[in-house]
Amino acid sequence: MKSVIDTSTLISLARISYLEIIPRLKIDAILPDDVYEEAVINGEKRGIADATVIKSFIANYKIKVVHTERNQIEVVRQKLNKILAKGDEAVLSLAIKEEAKVVITNDDGLGRIAMALGFRVNGSPDMLMKGLREKVLDFREFESLIRGLVIENRLSPVIAELYLLEGKKYVED
Repeated sequence: MKSVIDTSTLISLARISYLEIIPRLKIDAILPDDVYEEAVINGEKRGIADATVIKSFIANYKIKVVHTERNQIEVVRQKLNKILAKGDEAVLSLAIKEEAKVVITNDDGLGRIAMALGFRVNGSPDMLMKGLREKVLDFREFESLIRGLVIENRLSPVIAELYLLEGKKYVED
């Protein structure tokens, strides 16, 4: 199932050193060139270590980076009747163009808009939960990664506890 991934998710997964969840779950992830520019090019210019990790991940796993045309972005603006951040517009326009089913984002605003446009929305903790369900992760790994998102300020402690409770229920069943 084709999924468009945004910057926030790449950064979150890089911070917990688990970008590999994407290929391990066999997610057909693509990303707009604007997201690549934001996460990698601008990140490297600013000396952010995550940028190099993300760049290597994209190259090693051959994640497809797709250029979004200006007219595709205009379609999004017309549908929403507003202008969004450059990366958000690129994610949504690529999702529409590629007929993706899922937008992978940790950005609540982008997530709400993507849902309103009919896309399923997943974030980093959702992918980790899927990894637990599919036995890619055991509960200890899942818990450690969820807590890592909290430590890195990528997930609130309250939401993390909800994921952990849900994960425990699944493991106990």
